Amino acid sequence: MRIGCSKEIITPIKPIKLACAQQFDKNFSYIHDDVFVRCLVLDDGKEKAVFMAMDLLFHDALLNDAVARYAKEKYGIAESAVTIGYSHSHMAPAARGYNLNHHDDEYEEFLISRSKSCLDRAMCSMFDGELEYGVFDADFNVSRRGNVNGVFGNRPDFDYPRDREFWVLCAKDDTGKIRSIITNYACHPVFYPSKNSVSGEFPGRLCQLLDTKYYGCTSLFFQSSGADVRPLPSVDMEKIKSGEPGWPWRQDFTFDDVNAFAESMCKSVSEFIENGGCKKLDLSIASSAFEIELPMDGRPIEYFKEQKELMKNDPDTPNRNHAFYISNGGYESLADTLSLRASVVKLSDEFYIATMGGEPCFGVKNAVKKAFGDKKVCFIGYTDACAYVVDDRVLSEGGYEPTCHLEYCLKGPFKPGLDARYTEAFKNALKNI
Repeated sequence: MRIGCSKEIITPIKPIKLACAQQFDKNFSYIHDDVFVRCLVLDDGKEKAVFMAMDLLFHDALLNDAVARYAKEKYGIAESAVTIGYSHSHMAPAARGYNLNHHDDEYEEFLISRSKSCLDRAMCSMFDGELEYGVFDADFNVSRRGNVNGVFGNRPDFDYPRDREFWVLCAKDDTGKIRSIITNYACHPVFYPSKNSVSGEFPGRLCQLLDTKYYGCTSLFFQSSGADVRPLPSVDMEKIKSGEPGWPWRQDFTFDDVNAFAESMCKSVSEFIENGGCKKLDLSIASSAFEIELPMDGRPIEYFKEQKELMKNDPDTPNRNHAFYISNGGYESLADTLSLRASVVKLSDEFYIATMGGEPCFGVKNAVKKAFGDKKVCFIGYTDACAYVVDDRVLSEGGYEPTCHLEYCLKGPFKPGLDARYTEAFKNALKNI
């Protein structure tokens, strides 16, 4: 087995807008910590797989496609074997795909250039080694699908099912030294310690801590089914206990809190590795990329005109911008279905990586895992910016956020029958491997 890893800085070289730091219309004013693209390349002697992690909220599929084409043209790597995931840091630089016209064209060129360079550097530093993997149960998150008087909203719920799997992939060189660690967990980076600074938030800090602990290591973080969970410490327990109405999440976090959260994750990961939690993997790469067609229950243009009027005095947000765009000539461009991009990357006969675009909920991950039977599956979401991806249960409960389809500039919410579509699509992908 051959392994390569690298990272490149993707911090902007001029002030631009932030992705989703509650201040959409202003450029950042300082850089708290740099953001990076990180890459791990695996080579089984016949096929290669690329895993690339970005300290960004999101990006549309254009960046993924550009890197995948580059990997195929220059190195002969199958495009379906290139996985790009976004950490979902809300304090990351704004990029294409989430909020209309908020990205910076020069920064977009910079992102593609640095991503290609990151792959090049990984490819020119391949070494002999081995890959290990494992999973443990982690209690770092809390569901945000709270039910108040029969209405589900953005509130803590300690009993609602949530994704607790914390996956670890550990790449070692032929001396046994750890050279790369992939971590995979579901948790929104929404501490918001600042509204005007660039930061990789807790995923970026976790990678920094692991790289420091294991000298010469390059760590990557991938979000799992994180759409419906937040950090457990973000709950305002005093307000919950007192039964006070209003916003139930803390808003007084500092970067020290972000650091403490990342440190707790780093401690769990390192203890898991050092106590033998990971087992060796016999690398055998195969992959399949595909799309899942999700029909939408489209809303008439009058709905979007109404939303635009309701939000005319709101701050500069994706919902307001999209309502304005749709009701002022963009309605005809809206599709009746969403083509949700997904893939399967086989790393061994017993271990697979399943990927999906958008923000998947926990029920979506469960539906995907049904396709794999007794095989081990690490689920990576957030591979592009396309939708808040729900399962049938969440849909029947009224979705998550009433206007989440508007947030992603979609014609309406999805129609029922989602779980079966997810499971069947991944079953068919497995047949193609």
